[in-house]
Amino acid sequence: MQARHRRYGGTPRSNLGAYIAGRAPEWVKTWLRDVRRDETTPTYHTYADTAELLRDTEALYHYLAIWLRRGEWDPRIDPHYQRIGRDRRREGFPLSEVVSAILLAKRHLWDGLVEGNQLSIALELEVQKAMRLFYDRAIYNTVLGYESDEAG
Repeated sequence: MQARHRRYGGTPRSNLGAYIAGRAPEWVKTWLRDVRRDETTPTYHTYADTAELLRDTEALYHYLAIWLRRGEWDPRIDPHYQRIGRDRRREGFPLSEVVSAILLAKRHLWDGLVEGNQLSIALELEVQKAMRLFYDRAIYNTVLGYESDEAG
């Protein structure tokens, strides 16, 4: 059984999940600004469907928050990333840019957690592991979707 946080009630992971869900819109906006400027994502610089990019990236934080709160993998996550891979391939994005955009979102999340002083030393190690697992699986499923026969 996971210990409950003395001040806030929930477990540290569930509280962190709630924090991520609450801050996601802010992080998505800064991610969009950066993905439109970063040298590793030039196709994103001129991609017209801003609403789609915002929606997909906010879903990334949303699914991570759900996973942290529940401690269970949400069955919607894998198909979500596979769809992103298929969509980006169909739209002409190089796979390297799609992966770079996901890694930029990961960086924004981590920076937001550190700046928000949300991590104790013990929780930092747990969150680093959880983020690594989450993003590894997200990237894997994005690549699966990108490489699928349905994408072309």
